[in-house]
Parts: sequence; C-alpha cells; structure tokens
Amino acid sequence: MKNNLLVILFLFSINFCHAQDDLLGDLLNENKKSFPVLATFKGTRIITGQSNENIAKKHLNFLVLHRFGELKDDAWYYSLLGFDNATVRLAFDYGITDNLMVGIGRSSVLKVYDFNVKYKILKQTKGGNKNFPFALSYYGNMGINTTTFADLNRDNYFTSRLSFCNQLIIAKKINDKISLQITPTMVHKNLVEKTATPNDIYALGLAGSFKITRSTRLNIEYYPRLNGRDEKTKSGVEYSDYLGIGFDIETGGHVFQLMFSNSTYMYEQGFVTETTGKWSDFGVRLGFNLSRTFSFDDHTKK
Repeated sequence: MKNNLLVILFLFSINFCHAQDDLLGDLLNENKKSFPVLATFKGTRIITGQSNENIAKKHLNFLVLHRFGELKDDAWYYSLLGFDNATVRLAFDYGITDNLMVGIGRSSVLKVYDFNVKYKILKQTKGGNKNFPFALSYYGNMGINTTTFADLNRDNYFTSRLSFCNQLIIAKKINDKISLQITPTMVHKNLVEKTATPNDIYALGLAGSFKITRSTRLNIEYYPRLNGRDEKTKSGVEYSDYLGIGFDIETGGHVFQLMFSNSTYMYEQGFVTETTGKWSDFGVRLGFNLSRTFSFDDHTKK
C-alpha cells in the first residue's frame, strides 16, 4: 500500500511539472507577439513608381516631381543638361488612417489631373511565432487629360479623357539594408490613338532599394510591359520599357530623391505605356522628387 502511494505521488508530480512547463510556454509565446516591419522604403514613391509606404494618419504630404529634358545630342550644353525642357508634377497625399491614403496631383505633361488611393491590405511582421513574410497594398488612380481636343469638329466625350491604373504592391524588407518590391500593373485608357492599340496594357514592376548610409539609399525600378510592345507614337517612335535609377537623401522632415529615368511622365498611365526614351542612346532625363510632410494630429504635436 505504501509503495503504491509513492508511485501515485511520483506520477502526479511529473504531470504537475509538465503542466507548469506548458503554462509557462503559453505565457512566453503570448508575450512574444509579432510587430510590423517599418520603413521598407523611405518615401511613398521609390523613384517614379509607387512604394508600399503610406502617409501616417492626419498627415499631409506635399510632393514636387521634376524631370528635365533628355541628355542626348547637344543637351549637355545647349539646354544645360535638359534644364530648358523641364516638366513638373505637383501632388498632395493625405493619410485618412494609417492604412488608407488618398491623393491628388497635376502634371504639366498633357495637363493631367490624377486622383488616387492607396490601401495597406497586409503588413510584413516579424519577432513572433506568426510572422507574415511580405507587405501587400493596393494602389489605384484615375487620370483626366485636360488638353484641348485635336479635332473640335467631331463628337468629343469627357470619358475619352479618362485613364485608369490598378496595382498590387508586394514588398519585402529583406534586412536593414535591402528591400524588394514586385508590382503587377494594369493600365486602361478609354481612348487610344489607333484601332489596333490595346486599351489595356499590363506590366510587372520590379524594384529594389539598398541602404548606403543611415540617410541615403540607392533605388532602381523597372516596368517591363507584358503586351503592346510593338506600339509606336504617331510619328513612328517606338515605346520603351520604363527604367529609373536614383538616390534617396533624407534631411529632417524632407526626403530628396535624385534620379535618372527614360520617361518624362510622372504618373503611372504615362510612364508605364508611353515612355519613348532609350538608355542606349542617352535618352534619359535627370530629375528629382522633393517631399514635405505636415502634421494635423494634435496628439503628435503635443
């Protein structure tokens, strides 16, 4: 009887210790929660294309995008590195929530106004047991071409001025130095130049960013078209795939982005489908983006 009691006590102590270990493990796992990965890129745009970054809630971002003329031929001296042939886009982005951003912009090329929205669907997380490996966002915009119609004698409809872009932004911060992004893109134009020209153009944006110092990064982005690759302008110039290379320089509340790209357009419908510059013959442009963020959050100000 005495021996049986000792066996029962021994088994009970084992089960009690095991239960304690399970309880302690559950508590440790509960405290080890995942947290979102921040600052995959420095700005809302990598160069000309969108990044997965949003403006914070109740913050307004003013963005100036500037592109100069092409560097080929006599541009090196005659137009002062293309400064005489500059184009500009002014834009405002506002964070309704930390996940939802809306914006409006106006480009000097074709006098296009664009209205856009970006929403964070999923966030990359780390540090816990249920990490998510990448961030996923949606970006969409509508552009309105406000130039005078070429033929005023025909029936010209407002809908002919409209174009649209839809993107899924898939981004991953590999480590503190390297970030990568893939951006499946669809551009739709209500009116195209030729009957054979497709109204829908598909592209796959590829981008990467490499941290050089605490306040500088090297960026590259490329948007190869998946269809419509034989399209040309009315004058017979072939369209090219967009390619940009640039640097981010962060100074306080400003992010200054300096780049070379082969497109004069600074909104998606343009640079994805109507880029004509070729890197092979110096058909590239010097440009910059300058952004300044303003806070309307009283809690942040305090």
